[in-house]
Amino acid sequence: MLSRAIANRPQKFGPRDRREFIVQDSEVSFVALNDTNGNPLYIGRAMSGTFEDEEKWQIRKIDYDANQGIVRITWPENDEAAASTEYEFAWSTVDTLSVTGITKANPAVVTVSSIGLLANGDTIALTNVLGMTQVNFTGTNTYTVAGISGNTFQLQGVNSTGYGAYTSGGTVNFGEFLTYTYF
Repeated sequence: MLSRAIANRPQKFGPRDRREFIVQDSEVSFVALNDTNGNPLYIGRAMSGTFEDEEKWQIRKIDYDANQGIVRITWPENDEAAASTEYEFAWSTVDTLSVTGITKANPAVVTVSSIGLLANGDTIALTNVLGMTQVNFTGTNTYTVAGISGNTFQLQGVNSTGYGAYTSGGTVNFGEFLTYTYF
């Protein structure tokens, strides 16, 4: 039993990328994407100094109940189609874009100050949107980008005609961690 507990302890990459146990939090970097209540929903950690696009991150997705209690933690699928807690993923936040408008339409159309590296088919999360708060990331509502034209794109399959009117603010978050399959 003791050997099993030790084998499941968090690990870091040591010299020549050899895995070593992490013995304190000061040895790791943390990144997170939070919901509108400030709860971390996607968390990544790696050895301090690891770049986000390196495949040396341990990532997990956390689900909460209505009382903000954790009900489930899931791990991304690795290249063997199995859930993995290993340090083998990329957090890779590609970019964050500033929202300047969202239409009440079918489909909803988002305007950003600059389209950046966003591409059709990307999975995104919207945060800090005022007015049309229904689009803010709650942990389950990620969107697929479609119909990019200039500085606008569609939220594929989202009918926002019944949502509140967009007033201001908002950030488009997108990166590799959102596109992983979690078990």
